[in-house]
Formats: sequence, structure tokens, C-alpha cells
Amino acid sequence: MKKLIFNIFNLSDKKKIIVALFAGFLLTACGDDMLREDPKDRLATVNFYKTKADAQAAIDAIYQPIRSTYSGTDWGGQFTGAEDYAMGTGIYLPLSQYVMNSSAIARTDAAWRAFYQTIRNANMALKYIPPIAMDETEKNAFLGEARFLRALAYRDLVRSWGGVPLRTEPTESLGASAISAERASAADVYNLIIEDLKFAETHLPNKQALAGKPSKWAAKTMLADIYLYTEKWPEARDKADEVIKSGAYALVPVTQPNDFELIFGPTALTSTEDVFSFKYSRSLGGSQIAQQYSMSNSAYSSGGYGSFYGLPTFPLLRDWDKNDLRYKFNIYTSYPTKSGTIVQTSPDQPLLFGKFKDAGFAPSHGNDFPIYRYPDALLIYAEAANQVNNGPTALAVERLNMVRRRGYGYNPTSPSPVDYTLSTAPTAQAFRNLVLQERAYEFLCEFKRWFDLVRTKTVKQVIKAAKGTDVTDNFLLFPIPKVEMDNNPALGPEDQNPGY
Repeated sequence: MKKLIFNIFNLSDKKKIIVALFAGFLLTACGDDMLREDPKDRLATVNFYKTKADAQAAIDAIYQPIRSTYSGTDWGGQFTGAEDYAMGTGIYLPLSQYVMNSSAIARTDAAWRAFYQTIRNANMALKYIPPIAMDETEKNAFLGEARFLRALAYRDLVRSWGGVPLRTEPTESLGASAISAERASAADVYNLIIEDLKFAETHLPNKQALAGKPSKWAAKTMLADIYLYTEKWPEARDKADEVIKSGAYALVPVTQPNDFELIFGPTALTSTEDVFSFKYSRSLGGSQIAQQYSMSNSAYSSGGYGSFYGLPTFPLLRDWDKNDLRYKFNIYTSYPTKSGTIVQTSPDQPLLFGKFKDAGFAPSHGNDFPIYRYPDALLIYAEAANQVNNGPTALAVERLNMVRRRGYGYNPTSPSPVDYTLSTAPTAQAFRNLVLQERAYEFLCEFKRWFDLVRTKTVKQVIKAAKGTDVTDNFLLFPIPKVEMDNNPALGPEDQNPGY
């Protein structure tokens, strides 16, 4: 095991990155209930955490549960189907009707379990790595990575369930006291996330040797995002500004729709705008996202699922400028069938989403999933600066324009015919609406639109206008899993989210 990790982490081939992450998976009991621990785990720690290689393996083990959760649409599909530009089919249809049925609850339960497995593994690393004799800078970088990933897991939990049990020590026994944790407030969860990310931004390196590992700039970007979500506008603006001014990232140049494959394509290892993403390979540890979004009679070897589609009457899609290269890349206008025939779509047909394409490699795809890209920092800055100033600033407009220009195929840093000006949207609300629209187009199918609607408290209004459907309050938070309610002695019926 140690030899595998040392050898693989000296290579840059995408397959070997995935192998390294799976090596970590072998060290953790995946798939178990997050409240059950094999007693052998307690004995294993006695002989395992001894060397730098052991520390590396412990860090790699943190990735598996959350990375697996992002590899398909069982998690993100909970949001795509509910967003204002998409409808779900099959098991995802109830989400578009804003109903949490047993199938949807089973998927959210699985995500809860995976996030707490990630947290458990991070807590193991945070407890057992410090005593290892090794270089202190490297040790703190490992701890920063563990805290970054723990923060990411808690980010997903608190945004989707609200306040949750805070576990900061590893669960190493089966006793009730080991699994007992009161439901913390959302504010307390965010405080832990911020604490973890502040440690991570201090101790993670400027750049990782291996793609798919977080840097200090990834920690700062997530921190800016957390500040944005919690409406700490000056902090969000300043942290995003740090990332932008670092010079660590640049928007990938685009002159035609297919150039976006350099960012989202199945063979792209990384890019100049990749801040943090989960890495997948066609041959090992692949993603299923491409197949989930593909139509069922397409060229995919086992067919696509066509899990989500849009309607041309949905305002976000209807009003999207068709000269925007992102529209042409993200929305299928034609596709090959298995026989090789090219089928043209028509404007009045349901629209299928093509951001993640990897035809012929089913069910294992090589498309990475971006958690944060450079456009995140630019658009976080634009929105937060506008909120601080109670109106747009010249720099906020420029950073919004950088993303918009690239979307149309222009140089991001030079004036263009599609630029906004200070007079385009002179009020704070009007400019914020432009930023939210740009985020919707830039991050289509990246599981961000739903949270933008929730945090801006516009979700009910926007969904009603798009789909004519009312979103009830209970749909805004998922139910706490029954297994958690039954086995965590610190929880009572009053701790369940309303409506469940």
C-alpha cells in the first residue's frame, strides 16, 4: 500500500491520480452505516499511523465517500431537477414537482451517510497524524487538507439540512456516547467550516503537485463562497479578491463552443481555471454524470439516461442569448445516434444538457466535476462588492464582464461588444440580478443554481414563474435520516426538519 501511494503520487497521469484516491479507499470501511464502526478499526490505529506514507494514505481515504457522491447525479440531481431551467425524468420527476418521496429520501440519506463518512475519516486523520514524526510544514499541509475536506462535507450538509450534529472527533466505538451528538445550529456549523478553512488557507501550499488536491487558494475560494452564502459581504469580497489578485488562475480562452471541452471534457486533466474539482477516469473510478445527462438513443455504448431536460419556454433558457457560446456548448442542438445518424433538435423540443460529454464510454466517464473554478472568485467578488457598496463598482462590473466576455468567445481582459457598464444596471438589486443570471449560465449543471435561489430568498418566486409550481417550505431542507434519528441518543423528534 505505501509503495503504491508513493509511486503514484510522483506521476501526473490522470488514471494514476484516480488510483491514488482509490488506494485511500482501501483504508476505510466504505458503505457502512456512518453510525457503525468495525471494532477492528480501533486496533488498526495502533499499528498504522507511524510514517509520512501512513499520513498520506489517511488523507487519501477522506476523498472516497464524498468523491463517490459527486460521481453521478444521485446527489446533484436532487438540485438539477428542482432548478428553474430543468425537469427531471423517472426517479427525478418528483423533484421537479417539489415532492420528497421515498426514492428521493433514500438518495439524500445516502448522501448524509457519505458526508459523515468523509467527516469521520477526516477526524481520524486530524487525531492520528499530529503524533507522527515528520516535517512540520508537510504535517500541517496534511491537516489543512483534512480540514478543507471536512469543511466541504459540512458545507453540503448545512446547506441541505440546516443545522446538523457536529462531530469533530472520530467515532471509534459502538457505544451510545460515541455516536451521541446534539443537533447544532446552522450558525455553529458555519463557524466550524470557517475555522477549518482559515487553518487550511494558512497551511495548504500555493500549488499542489497533484491535480485534484486543494491549495490555499481553493481554501480561500470556499471561504469566500461561505461568506457569500452567509451574507458576510466585506469578507466575501476581500477573500475573493485575494484569489483573483494571486495570479494563480486565468480563464481558459474560448473562441468556439467545443473549446469548453478544455475545461469539462473527459480527457482534461486540469486547466488554468480549475480551483478544486473531483477527478475521474474512464478506466478506473469513472463518473456517470455524462451518461445521466445524455439522451437514451445517443452514441453512448449502453445508452444515456436522459435524466434531465429543459423547456424552451423556461425563462432562463428562453432569454439566454443564442450567440453566447455557452448556450451552444451546454444545450444539444444535434447528437449522433448509435447508428451514427446525426439528429438535429428543433427549437420547440425539450432541450438536453451537454456540458459533460463522453460518448462511447459508459458507464465510466472521465469528466471531472468542478467544485470551484476561477469564475467563482470573479462572480463572488462582483456580487459581494455590489452589496457592500449598495450598488455596482467599476471593478465589480469589470469582473462580471470578464466571465461574460469569455462566454461569448472574446478576450476576457479586453473591452468587448457584450460588456455591461455602470449604467446597465445602476442599482444594487439590478446589478445583483445580472450577476445571478451570469452565475446561472456559467455554472449550468454544476449544482449551484438551487443554492443561489435559496440564499437570495427568490426560490419560490422564480420557480413559480418558470414552472407554475409552488415550492413549500419543507422542500427547502432535506429530512434527517431515520437511522440518525433512531441511533443518535442526543436527538429527539423535535430535531427533525419540519414536514417530515
